Amino acid sequence: MKDLNGEQFTKDYIAAWSTTDADERKQLIEKVYSTSAEFYANEPGDDAAEHHGLEKIYENITQVNERLVVGNGLLTESTGYSENHSALRVTWQMKTPNGDVAMKGMNFLMLNDDGKIEKDFIFIN
Repeated sequence: MKDLNGEQFTKDYIAAWSTTDADERKQLIEKVYSTSAEFYANEPGDDAAEHHGLEKIYENITQVNERLVVGNGLLTESTGYSENHSALRVTWQMKTPNGDVAMKGMNFLMLNDDGKIEKDFIFIN
């Protein structure tokens, strides 16, 4: 795998989920996800979901963004990351505009040889 700047990658990854600008979101998704990427979710209270390919992942991230960021005003911030070979664990939290933590979670990312996400597993606490 090519050298990865974990801090910048994490910032770009969180920004892809957080930005309300559709063009910026698409550019960030293309920057961090491979064209064959897969996303897996099994959130409490929701059915398990899988999304395959950039377009489906973009649609999913847009729906989440519209519901939580635009709809509820939640702000996402990284609380850390850790690298292990071709894997990256990103922890995050979403806060209300007044600073209360509304949700915490982590994503386990499997990266390809180009340093892009091949598989993304979300875990919400």
